[in-house]
Amino acid sequence: MDTYRFRFNNSRKTLTILFWFFATLLAVSLTTIVLLPYTHPVFPAWLLLISFPLMLVAIYRLYKAASARQSTEIISLTKDGFDSICFGSALFSEIRSLRVPAREIALLGGKQYAYYKQTDVDFPNLVFSITLDNGKTLNWVLCEWGGLYNSKEDFLIFFNFLSVLTDQLYQLYHPNESCNSYLKILDEKGCWERPGPAL
Repeated sequence: MDTYRFRFNNSRKTLTILFWFFATLLAVSLTTIVLLPYTHPVFPAWLLLISFPLMLVAIYRLYKAASARQSTEIISLTKDGFDSICFGSALFSEIRSLRVPAREIALLGGKQYAYYKQTDVDFPNLVFSITLDNGKTLNWVLCEWGGLYNSKEDFLIFFNFLSVLTDQLYQLYHPNESCNSYLKILDEKGCWERPGPAL
C-alpha cells in the first residue's frame, strides 16, 4: 500500500481567517478609542480592561487560524480507493469528476519557473479537486515551486499521487487499453468526468 505525505493550502480555513481578521480589526479600533480619552471622553477607563485582553485574544486567534491553513495530508492507497486524513475515504468507483489545472503545471507543458522569475507574475496556487458521488468535493491547493503552505517536494509527492490516481481510474474505465503516460485520462483542459452508461 503506497502512502503519500505532503503539506498543502487548506482553503476551507478562509472563512475562519476572515472572521478573526475583522474581530482583530474591531478589537484594535476599540482599544485605540479607549486609549484616547481626550478625544472621546464618553468611554470610561475600565473599558480598557475589557478591550485590551479582547484585542490580544483576537490577534492570537488570527495567527492560529492563519497557521492552521497549512494542513498536512497523508493519503494511503488501497486496492479499491484511498484514505485521506483530511477528507476521509473514497473508492475509485465513487469518483464522479476530477479537475486538474493542467495548463498551469510546468510538468505538463505549462509556464516554466523562469517565466515567473523574469516577470512580475506571482506563482500560481493550483487547485486540484475530486468530486464524489455523494456531492463531496476534495480540494487541495498547492504551488508547484513551493510557497507559504507547501514546498516543491510536497508538490512532487502530490503529483505522484495524482499520477497513480489517474492511472487507476483509467484502468477502471478502460481495462483493455494500456496507460503509458502521465494523467492520460484527463482532457486538454485537465478535466475528467466519469463515463455514463452506454446508450
